[in-house]
Amino acid sequence: MTYRGFGSFAALVLLLTAAGFAQGKKVSTAEDARVYREAMVWFKKAEALIGTPKENSDEQAGLFRKALEIKPDFLEAHYNLGLIYASQKKMKEGVEQFEAVRRLEPKFEGIHFLLASSYRELGNTAAAAAALREGLERSPKDLKLLRALGFLQASAGDDDASIATLERIAALDEKDSDTLMSLAVLYQKHDRFDDAAARYRQLLALEPQTFAAHFNLALIYWKQKKTAQATAELEAANAISPSNPDLLERLGDLYAGDNQNVKAATAYRGALEKAPDRESILAKLGFTLAALNRPAEAASVLERATALNPKNAHTFFLLGDVYSELKRNDEAAAAYRRSLEIDPTKAAVHYNLGTLYAEREALGDARRALQAAVEIDPSYAAAWSNLAIVCQKMSDDDGAVAAHEKVVALGKGQAVNFFHLGILYAKRNQPDPAIRNLARAIELEPERYRQILREELKKVHSVLDSIRYSDRFVRLLTGPPPGR
Repeated sequence: MTYRGFGSFAALVLLLTAAGFAQGKKVSTAEDARVYREAMVWFKKAEALIGTPKENSDEQAGLFRKALEIKPDFLEAHYNLGLIYASQKKMKEGVEQFEAVRRLEPKFEGIHFLLASSYRELGNTAAAAAALREGLERSPKDLKLLRALGFLQASAGDDDASIATLERIAALDEKDSDTLMSLAVLYQKHDRFDDAAARYRQLLALEPQTFAAHFNLALIYWKQKKTAQATAELEAANAISPSNPDLLERLGDLYAGDNQNVKAATAYRGALEKAPDRESILAKLGFTLAALNRPAEAASVLERATALNPKNAHTFFLLGDVYSELKRNDEAAAAYRRSLEIDPTKAAVHYNLGTLYAEREALGDARRALQAAVEIDPSYAAAWSNLAIVCQKMSDDDGAVAAHEKVVALGKGQAVNFFHLGILYAKRNQPDPAIRNLARAIELEPERYRQILREELKKVHSVLDSIRYSDRFVRLLTGPPPGR
């Protein structure tokens, strides 16, 4: 809280002395008159220093004290001496003088505000608030006192009280934009988003070019999943301040979430112009470029991101995906491994690494990675399916059967899973489950799997030998698809 009026000391003194003496003070005795005249001599001497280099000096303060030594109830002397102390930052002495004024004349205009300001400078917020409340009891619509009390309550962290005070101000002055902003911010802080949004909109109706109101209102809409409104508010804020990297990053996020990837990339690039070393923006831009099927650009951006922050597992994961798309398989595997070194708990990274190993026929590595994926997430059907294929290639039929059956148990079984299960059970001379699973594969993709089975039967020694002469199997190849 700053003191207003300390610099124009002369105006204050002239105003007060004129007001005080115009009241026509009554002197009851000759002694009172003498005391009054003697005190006035020193008061006048102090008053004469107004507008000179000695204004607010120790010398001027001493002259007012002389007046008070003679007449301790000299109201104007107490007040002006308090102003001098306040200007000298002697707040304790200033409070003593302002308290004297309040005792002598509780209705003295402005005294409660000055007392509150002085107490606050001393760190006594309780006394400051008490002074303001006392002043408001006498003048409940005093906006200056209300604003000071609201500020004090907010500074003390008493948000509920501050909101109540600010609402009183808003009711008295509907065009007080500072109060509307403060209210909106407090409501937003306490997740009272509808109240906050209403106040931001009220403020914007008065001052449409208020950047913070547009920006904060966008954040509220975002939390409320009103993405169209959030985007509109961020675009309005961006029109006011088009070089704010925080805004542009969030705007890019909104565009990306709405699959407007071209706009998202433009927003992220704009943010990077102002914050070129912000790793989070580089990572998001890289992901967006990958979504736009521009993997080479995405790789370049993500490489910059990992150089800035070599401990972000997710960025290395994204970089591995981009390298994989570019067929830079060694670099992709290295990126996935680096991601897992930082955070080994991400099943999707194990899955991607295992799938990459499987494509390169590094079956042992593939199996270990895919096994890690399903241990982290036992419901990861795609990982179980790929693990089954790897086990088959490694001649681990038991492992393959278990993995395929897990996919089916999860309700994610595809024709390929049923087909391989049928083949594996046939190899194990288990005709019932073999035919049952093959029937399911043919039901899902009849032409493809009938053709594969026919080709297999051309072999002298086939994995289908245990069922090839079964009537049920023959009907699978010649009859309509099962279930018809």
